[in-house]
Amino acid sequence: MAKIVSMLGLASFPLIQAGDNIGQTLVKTVSMEKLPIEEGDVFVLAQKIVSISENAIVDLNTISPSEKAISISKKTGRDARLCQVYLNESRHIIDIKGRMVITRHRLGFECSGAGVDRSNVAPHSENKVVLLPKNPDLSAMRIRKEIFRHTGKNVAVIINDSFGRADREGSVGIAIGISGIRHLDKREQKDLYGNPSKSQIALIDELAAAASILMGQADEKIPAVLIKGVQYQRSETSRIQDILCYKMKEERQHQ
Repeated sequence: MAKIVSMLGLASFPLIQAGDNIGQTLVKTVSMEKLPIEEGDVFVLAQKIVSISENAIVDLNTISPSEKAISISKKTGRDARLCQVYLNESRHIIDIKGRMVITRHRLGFECSGAGVDRSNVAPHSENKVVLLPKNPDLSAMRIRKEIFRHTGKNVAVIINDSFGRADREGSVGIAIGISGIRHLDKREQKDLYGNPSKSQIALIDELAAAASILMGQADEKIPAVLIKGVQYQRSETSRIQDILCYKMKEERQHQ
């Protein structure tokens, strides 16, 4: 029998403003689109709507670049104020490749430009950028609890973002915050020949990347995806930090 996983992009999800309740908005949007919320569903949410709702926005006109930011600006051709925000949001700079600044974000993520983004925030003339949420796991948990409060259904919430990486071109959707789902899907099975097989699958990242296909990167206006039919291990304690494996040696080298 065929196995089916459904990904439903919530096209009628409204533009989010600072202070908006994402969980409540999700429930209203799903109802408007006549979709049921069921036990075990997974919501994947674009980081940007979470950040905007939490007012994680910086006005570049208020930023004074340091000498280090000015140096990065000269190397990359990017706005020195923007480079300063990269530095403010990072533990350290990992590499610079052309215009790309690969950073170790303060939360431990390896990503380009510390996850700072100018798209879909405001006209570029306003010089505003959006940061990653301060605590993405807490954001995901609040949203999940709000969904439960309105529906009585236990779901999982994944906050995703598109990250560039140092080892390959292009960006890919990746989980930056989770709630209600284990950070790794650990399985003990047998392969096709009956041999024991143990695996640890980063299901949260697979779902984050899959949802990104529907979300897009421009004016698609689909910042929320409802996924049905996925088997996953539930958890009340898993954190995104649990899946990160950067070395403390690297941290010491940059202190």
